[in-house]
Amino acid sequence: MPHGRPSDLREPNVSTPFRPISGLRSVGLAVPNYEESLAFYTSVWGLEVVAEDGGISFLGTVADPEQYVIRLRRSPDKRLDVVAFAVEDAATVDRAAEHLISSGVQIDREPEKLQTPGGGYGLRFFDKIGRAHV
Repeated sequence: MPHGRPSDLREPNVSTPFRPISGLRSVGLAVPNYEESLAFYTSVWGLEVVAEDGGISFLGTVADPEQYVIRLRRSPDKRLDVVAFAVEDAATVDRAAEHLISSGVQIDREPEKLQTPGGGYGLRFFDKIGRAHV
């Protein structure tokens, strides 16, 4: 059997699937123990608070090209709030929106310039179990 990635084993006439994700920008966490969590990420992991906005801390590191890697929010519930993916460019964001809509995914925010720390151009949608993705 030949070795390689599954995509290398496709039949020659099968179209290439749409795979827009080029990386992970950040994750957003909601935590009931906000101060303890903030201390953990800054003291133990060495992340720095790079921005704050209405009870949300954005934590980053100089080792990553993204402005922040964790968005930490005070909440009575402990959960994963959001996963932010990277794509190559704005055109790919627009194409991803079209692909998601044609796949039956409801877009929460149409592609636009992002107003949160880190900026960029993106969209927001919820996966089938209710997690937000940017």
